[in-house]
Amino acid sequence: MVNTFERPAENVDTIYYRDGVSNTVGMHLLKMARRNMFNLFMQTMSPNSASTIIDIGVSDKENEGANFLEKSYPWPSQITCAGIGHGDEIVKRYPVKFKSISPNEPLPFADKSFDIATSNAVLEHVGGTRERQRFILEHLRVAKRVFITVPNRWFPIEHHTSIPLMHFYPTLFRRILRTGSKQYWANPSNMDFLSRSLLIQEWPSERRPKFVMTGLRLGVLSSNIAIIAG
Repeated sequence: MVNTFERPAENVDTIYYRDGVSNTVGMHLLKMARRNMFNLFMQTMSPNSASTIIDIGVSDKENEGANFLEKSYPWPSQITCAGIGHGDEIVKRYPVKFKSISPNEPLPFADKSFDIATSNAVLEHVGGTRERQRFILEHLRVAKRVFITVPNRWFPIEHHTSIPLMHFYPTLFRRILRTGSKQYWANPSNMDFLSRSLLIQEWPSERRPKFVMTGLRLGVLSSNIAIIAG
């Protein structure tokens, strides 16, 4: 997960894994959710050994829960990773290509350069409605099919802080966080709350995608939402 809206003084992936996945149980649940999302990706995208993939917003923080596509995909040499960091850790560990991208700028790829564009836990970090729409449109521009996953705001535990229920009241959540050790997440530009209804409302293309509840599956309270287009 990376922030494509601004470059924090501290690596945003480090902040996330410190605040949101700070214990063994949290990491176990994260890995379970991401395994389910990866399985959904394989089922719905049906990639093969020739499919080219752009993974937008890869993590600079390499650990057992990060970069789940690169860890699990059977043909990693077909993946181009795009991120605002240096990419040293990811190219050292996986046989992938890496391309540096700039926050809030068009992706440096021609139209339909890839078969599949994907991103995980990035859309909630790019800014407001206009920034999210631009980010989605870039997925649709550079690839024939799109698979985007985001945290579901109605999951009982807030992903980035591991705080239960309080995020159901965003104003209170942000007010309390502003004075604590997790104040980074109090800024809507760093992390916004996304629901299925909001994603449907903001969708920037005439062709509507599928919205699938995924991750830790709890119906409408599931941990993640997948957007499947193309």
